[in-house]
Amino acid sequence: MTAVACLKIFVGEDLRFADTDAMAALVAKVAGAYLETTWLHPRRYGLVAPFTFVLADPRATRLDARELQAMARDMQRKLFGVEGDGQVSLLLVEGDQAEVMRFGGMSLEAVRALIAQDVYPDGLGRVCRVTPDGVVSLAPPGGPVAGEPPMEALPKIVSRPEPTGPLGFRGVYHLQRELFVGSVVVHGLVERRTFDQEIRAEAEDADSAALAAIPSLLKADEAGVIFLPVCFSSLVKPSGRNVLATALAALPSSARGRLAAGIYDTPRVPSFSALSQIKSFLDPYVSRLDLRVRDPAFRVEDLPPDFASSVTLDLPESTESERLAAIDRFMRESPAYRRKRIWQGVTGVARRRELLACVDHEVPFVTGPEVTDLLHAPAAVSPFARPMLPLHDWHDVQSLDPHAA
Repeated sequence: MTAVACLKIFVGEDLRFADTDAMAALVAKVAGAYLETTWLHPRRYGLVAPFTFVLADPRATRLDARELQAMARDMQRKLFGVEGDGQVSLLLVEGDQAEVMRFGGMSLEAVRALIAQDVYPDGLGRVCRVTPDGVVSLAPPGGPVAGEPPMEALPKIVSRPEPTGPLGFRGVYHLQRELFVGSVVVHGLVERRTFDQEIRAEAEDADSAALAAIPSLLKADEAGVIFLPVCFSSLVKPSGRNVLATALAALPSSARGRLAAGIYDTPRVPSFSALSQIKSFLDPYVSRLDLRVRDPAFRVEDLPPDFASSVTLDLPESTESERLAAIDRFMRESPAYRRKRIWQGVTGVARRRELLACVDHEVPFVTGPEVTDLLHAPAAVSPFARPMLPLHDWHDVQSLDPHAA
């Protein structure tokens, strides 16, 4: 969810605008400087009209109007001095994005009429007046002015839940189209960057448990690809395939077009016989295969024709420079991937610079903490502006760590 609000700045008594271009420019400069230093990423703001800003916070469903009281004080002091006669008032309007943007374009007369009549469009969920001395809810009258609890007060979402704990999801985002197209199912092993024999032995049970939970989450009216976690080492062993077969058989055949296998821990050069076994085993249950690889120099040329729809680089747990170098090395092979008609993706994107590197290299699909937090349900297929990333959903968010307080 994303909280979107329009902030109109009034200078003078009775919520009147100053009627000079010079005052509008001064207000834009003062307010812009304040927001630049306080309204920090991933929150966004923009000047959309004289005396009017749009604010957005992708990590909240409602803004805290009290936070803007400090802005009112700052502007009051800079525009009129400590004991000046002028007055600054901020009008914070939240609600449906279309209604908020429409309000932002309203004339002064229309805004004053709304306030005087105390009648607001249904799409405006909350209207607050903020002054240096206090905050008042105008709509609903006397309503709440506080927003979400601070980040540190919320349950922490860990990136590595225990394999026996609840599932999480990370949205799959198409960078060029600025659109969520699906979700990756996450359990305790999926986001690990290193694998040993003991961890691989746990993968069969962890994957089976994840697959068993999927049917109850699939809804007929939803769209978007669901990438199911399956460990490569499990797929190449008869015993591993036997463990997975029961859970795969329980997946509804009607959902096959939405389901993909996210095959993690794929080696750099898998054998042709192993790939053939995997293809024949998974084909009845999923419509596409995604190979998650840790080596950016994965030999895509050796893949059989029409074997995989995508190959996703799993960024290493290393320094930022080494992770950026891995993205660069992986995307240097783009011509080979295009010849094979295989999409490229990058997962584990956890820093802003990594996301920007993916943008620069024109990576089609990305996932990771900088794209979405660990969500309680698959991300809806919907447009989402890239500057607003990461996506966060407060509803029913709980720690996925069974040992967390």
